[in-house]
Amino acid sequence: MATKANAKQPPRQSANNRGGNDSYYIPPPPIPRPAANEDSQMGFVIALISMTAVFALILPVIAFMYIDILEAKKETKRQQEQVQRLINQIKKEKEQ
Repeated sequence: MATKANAKQPPRQSANNRGGNDSYYIPPPPIPRPAANEDSQMGFVIALISMTAVFALILPVIAFMYIDILEAKKETKRQQEQVQRLINQIKKEKEQ
């Protein structure tokens, strides 16, 4: 019984511990890939056409938004100048 308490248990098998000094490696089985066929090529063509159509639709929307932002900036600047003129006019009337 005394020898049983001091006996070392064998290590457990795992990915990092192969259980011994063996240095061989068994690779995992290869994963089969489906061969390129007409369906995958047709899917690529459909995806390419749809992406081109979406880009063609989104580009004008982005352009209209940009033009609208520029017009809003001009209008805001014009209104700020008008308010500043009114403020200056009120200050001059108070001084007189």
